[in-house]
Amino acid sequence: MNRKQRRATSKSQPMLADLFARAAQSHREGRLEEAGKLYRQILADDPRHADSLDRLGVIAYQKGQHGQAESLLRKAIAQNAKIAGYHSHLSLALDAQGRLDEALVCCRTAIAQDPTLADVHNNMGVLLMRLGRPDEALASYRRAIALAPALPEIHNNLGNALLALGRVGGAAESYRKSVELAPGFVDAHASLAGVLHALGRWDEAIAHFRRALDIQPGQPEILAGLALACWAQGDTRAAMEAVIHSLALQDTPQARQAFVTCARNLQFEGDAGSLPALLLRALREGWDRPDDLAPVCAAAILRGAKIAPLAARFATGADRDLKDDDLAALAQDRLLQALLCSTPNLDITLERLLTAARRHLLRAGPQADAVLDFHAALARQCFINEYVFFHDEEELAQASGLRDGLVAALEQGDPVPPSWIAAVASYFPLASVARHLTQREWPQSVAALLVQQIQEPQEEKDLQKSIPRLTEIADSVSRQVQAQYEENPYPRWVAAGSSQSPEALAGHLRRRFPHAEIADAGLHQDADILVAGCGTGRNAIETAQRFKHAHLLAVDLSLNSLAHAARKSRERGIAIEYAQADLLELGSVARRFDMIEAVGVLHHLADPYAGWRVLLSLLKPGGFMLVGLYSAQARRTLPQVRAKLAAAGYGPGADDIRRARQTLTAGGDPVAAHPDFFSISTCRDLLFHVQEQALTLDGIDSFLRENKLGFLGFSIEDAVLADYRRRHPQDPAATDLGRWRAYERDNPDCFSGMYQFWLQKAL
Repeated sequence: MNRKQRRATSKSQPMLADLFARAAQSHREGRLEEAGKLYRQILADDPRHADSLDRLGVIAYQKGQHGQAESLLRKAIAQNAKIAGYHSHLSLALDAQGRLDEALVCCRTAIAQDPTLADVHNNMGVLLMRLGRPDEALASYRRAIALAPALPEIHNNLGNALLALGRVGGAAESYRKSVELAPGFVDAHASLAGVLHALGRWDEAIAHFRRALDIQPGQPEILAGLALACWAQGDTRAAMEAVIHSLALQDTPQARQAFVTCARNLQFEGDAGSLPALLLRALREGWDRPDDLAPVCAAAILRGAKIAPLAARFATGADRDLKDDDLAALAQDRLLQALLCSTPNLDITLERLLTAARRHLLRAGPQADAVLDFHAALARQCFINEYVFFHDEEELAQASGLRDGLVAALEQGDPVPPSWIAAVASYFPLASVARHLTQREWPQSVAALLVQQIQEPQEEKDLQKSIPRLTEIADSVSRQVQAQYEENPYPRWVAAGSSQSPEALAGHLRRRFPHAEIADAGLHQDADILVAGCGTGRNAIETAQRFKHAHLLAVDLSLNSLAHAARKSRERGIAIEYAQADLLELGSVARRFDMIEAVGVLHHLADPYAGWRVLLSLLKPGGFMLVGLYSAQARRTLPQVRAKLAAAGYGPGADDIRRARQTLTAGGDPVAAHPDFFSISTCRDLLFHVQEQALTLDGIDSFLRENKLGFLGFSIEDAVLADYRRRHPQDPAATDLGRWRAYERDNPDCFSGMYQFWLQKAL
């Protein structure tokens, strides 16, 4: 630049300053095109005008032109790297491009230039949260609040960090402060409602959910949260209205899981309305465990206009025969077909209908496609429940004859009606007639049968070869239990619960049990987890999905069960290490674990507490344990039922189980309503187990005290927890086992599944 040019430029500085002031004013007022034009005019006179480069970069960012924004902001920094705002703005542009680590560096540079910028500390906290570093984010938010204590957004963000660290009480205080500063802040109301729900303060939670919706109606995630809070309070109608509204607005994972929670125990009268369509989607799309929805699906099916008259006829078991029109009504019900393919039916009236349909179809000739699809779905149900439906000798002889005819036709290359395959598969696994079946083309519904009954069992047999044996199985009781589960892997299942956003183990427990004093053992992620007695793997798969970067070892006595688990894990792309082992021999394993899951296994030992001690020896100091044990109170009637069956000569074989079920249902025994009544393996587990010991809360309490174990709380439905807290307000943490004993005495079926609870080993 020559002297004359420099004089011209220096003379234009006041004019450029005025021009910049006008541009900045237009920018503040949102007139971006006008502001951009003025900034470019300044740069035409002075290409190194750093503030104009910076503001043009900001405008590009506001327009979503993030690459251009980055280029302009870097040019501004090249002119003057000491301006904190330039670095702060660049961090936003980099963040928008997903370059979080680089954005974080820019925030740190901005703070180094000017540590008093509250918004930069806040932005850095947001970046750290997204990078999965909530502890560092917490420090950033606290510095921001010290600089700008009246900004509600920062208090809300602080609450998010505290919640991510499992500090629910502190999160509630931060959200409440945010609401006080900005009563119209929707996110803060919704977040406060969520933590109040976790704290068991459902009335307050409902009030804040409703306030958020008053401010900004039509928020699907807030409606899903409201649904769960209403459900916990026992207001099922409001819960269903909220969750159905949520799903109508947006099909979110939160709404799907809330629907399953609210619908699974739903009691309704009259027409089911839109419920069957939502239940159908939930089963087909895997919203959560399908067996959770089996009872309400059966209720909706049996209330359908065409099936309700049939249900009335079959409710008592007096009617055993269907007509063609009856069968057509069943075949046309899409929810019924989805249920049959997804999970064991858990309703005795529907079982009677299905048993009659199977018998009718056995005697029928070739069928239309609609009936064939239903017949194939019924065959899949029979395989899932391990052929638990009752049959008489004449019916079995006819089915056996059809099987023999099918084998002969296949071997001779004769045409085979697809309905023959469905009929045979309704009584016997197709693996028994597999030869030649897979070499022909079949309708889609029949092809699915071949996958279920031939391909998948063969895959499991192949997988058995790759499963190592971790310990010997020498204990006599362990060998008996092993034999039972080799014959009947427990339980057979089709779909696990839906995957959740993975989280750190300790943070998950702090959120789940906000009143508990959880010692910090540094178990934030990469948890090493043992699943003892994993059975067919559903719990192990759900645990692997739940905990961030977890490494799972899952062991069981039964190789057949483990192979089923391994196939299901591979099907879902989930890495779990499976091994055959006796829990009692695991003390010889050198490995130690951050968490041990033992749900449904200890009560099948001769001495459950001895097995529990073995597992505790494998748990790291400060480690967590999820335990599931049968309640003697909840299973109080089973010893008499078992004694009655034994006296009548019934044993644990499949034929005896079928006949025993007929006796129990005909006599109206309440055990026929138990969820475990509806498949061979679960019914055998319920009524004919070779080794079972139900426990009491007194015994569990004594064991926890003797072994210095911290009781964090029960995994139990919110509705039960709400009722407990209403009766025992002195125990908001719900961890007083003495009070729980009193509650169980008054509500003897509240632990009808199991006592399931979390504990922590002392550091």
